[in-house]
Amino acid sequence: MAEFELQAEPRSAIGKGLKKLRDQGYVPVVLYGQGTEAQSLQVQSRELGHLLARGGAHSLVSLSIAGSTSPQMVLVREVQREITRPTVLHVDLYRVVMTDKLQTDVPLVIIGESPVVVEGLAAVVQNMDRVHVECLPGDLPASLEIDVSVLENTDQNILVSDIAVPEGVEILDDPDGVVISLAAAREEVEEEEDILDLEAPEQGEVEVAAKGKLAQEDGEGADGTG
Repeated sequence: MAEFELQAEPRSAIGKGLKKLRDQGYVPVVLYGQGTEAQSLQVQSRELGHLLARGGAHSLVSLSIAGSTSPQMVLVREVQREITRPTVLHVDLYRVVMTDKLQTDVPLVIIGESPVVVEGLAAVVQNMDRVHVECLPGDLPASLEIDVSVLENTDQNILVSDIAVPEGVEILDDPDGVVISLAAAREEVEEEEDILDLEAPEQGEVEVAAKGKLAQEDGEGADGTG
């Protein structure tokens, strides 16, 4: 049922001992879930890296713990990384119950091409890269597709309510939220700026007009006429 698998071992290292653990090629993990005690585990950093790179951060994972008789279904809840490097420092795993609904984020994937984008008249703006959903663990999609080929005019948007979801999956975000919009291409903006420049008076014209007005005012003041 789970697309991804991960092997783990019980962990005794804590505190300062975690640095040595990481140097040995492991990542500290905490497994928790409703109604169960948290477990301290460790997984091989290489195996975890492969899982995260292939999309395992948003899918069900079959977790096998050394010494346990059967694997457990889990979700990756939090991944802590180094600030300056993508090195994973710690991971939280959430144990799921297959008969209980869960809430989690699902990434959005853009597919297709908008005709106005192909023509160079606009660019796609992705305002949301994921949505919050509720469903049974077995119904959880790895991602949801957004087909932008339906956007034929620059004033069209794709809303949360437009997203197609599998049966049993409910999106909890505001249905009126804008997921995808179109921004007019730079060429159109430049053309509008050019039109405004043509309508505006030249700098020399402004200066001449200003000088003429000042001269007229000075003359009126000199002879005392109003």
